[in-house]
Amino acid sequence: MSTMTKNETLPRAARKRERTRGELVAAAERLVAARGLDALSIDDITEEADVAKGTFYTHFEDKDDLAAEIGRNIRLELEDKITATNEDVTDAATRMANGLSSLCAFAIMQPVRARALLRLIPGGVDPDTPINAGIRGDVAMGEKTKRFTVASVNAATVATIGIAMSAGMRLSDETRRVPEPFAFAAEVVATALTALGMKPTEALRLAKTAMDLRKKELAP
Repeated sequence: MSTMTKNETLPRAARKRERTRGELVAAAERLVAARGLDALSIDDITEEADVAKGTFYTHFEDKDDLAAEIGRNIRLELEDKITATNEDVTDAATRMANGLSSLCAFAIMQPVRARALLRLIPGGVDPDTPINAGIRGDVAMGEKTKRFTVASVNAATVATIGIAMSAGMRLSDETRRVPEPFAFAAEVVATALTALGMKPTEALRLAKTAMDLRKKELAP
């Protein structure tokens, strides 16, 4: 049985092109995470990737084109993870705990990529933007099924997004690491659930269960 990857089946020139593109994306992820997009130049990115400046333009139109790919790739990876975790889960509170715990675990385990994503999210706090459809859907489901008690779906979605983004930035801060990140993440998830109207004891139970599962999934 063949074990060749997709890239290995490509011609040598195409494989080299894919490697170079990947190096540019990885370099930009590191720089965006550290300094933000606005502070970067194409020269910065190509120097970090150790490629010629002209090479950049064979892969991307401009810095914004590269940034869009970075944000899209990381977002889709995280969304796929959350979708798989919530497959067949019909309880809104459990879905929310799973989604928030997945984001927190991602920030803990992949801090550079997490910071890059958080810096590149377009319309990050807009409750109607497509990237927030999952959170909004779970808030609406929770309100309908009486699992959550909120002033409005929009307000609750914005508040939950704010908690998620703040937690992601804090957990991915490598200069001042959280001493017990998974325990702290569970407290953040519990706080978000409590803000949605759940009783603190149940919120903390769900949050701890979700974070324990994420930690177990990451164990070697």
